[in-house]
Amino acid sequence: METINQLVYLKYVELIPENGLLLKFDNLPIWKNNRFNIYFTERHHDHYECISIYFKENVLNYHMIFKSLIGEQLYIEISNQLLNVWYAEYFDHIEDRNTADYLEEIEVLNFRFEKMEKTAQDWKDEYINLETTYLDLLAGNK
Repeated sequence: METINQLVYLKYVELIPENGLLLKFDNLPIWKNNRFNIYFTERHHDHYECISIYFKENVLNYHMIFKSLIGEQLYIEISNQLLNVWYAEYFDHIEDRNTADYLEEIEVLNFRFEKMEKTAQDWKDEYINLETTYLDLLAGNK
């Protein structure tokens, strides 16, 4: 089994023409003060890993499922035109591997992988989220 993405935090899900979804992955977690964050790769990446997936069935069946997984640590695997989505947290332990609900053995027509450079606005948004979490943590300790 070979995964497509190395960056594991699903950050964005967008509908694209021709029955497709664009998934953007990052190595930075979505900052929340009630959650432990770990890094799966080097900490500093100036790009997203983007996977455009074109589905055989109606894409709306999968759009909301992927939207609900934003912030999760996921690996995407496509082989023999079948999509599997794996939780990354326990991926190294074969006996503990687990696919995301309703996202295994899904027929796809095509997919494309590309790296998309982060914009200044992306970095600003990331900083604001981190700062907000930091301030929330400080307020909780008083």
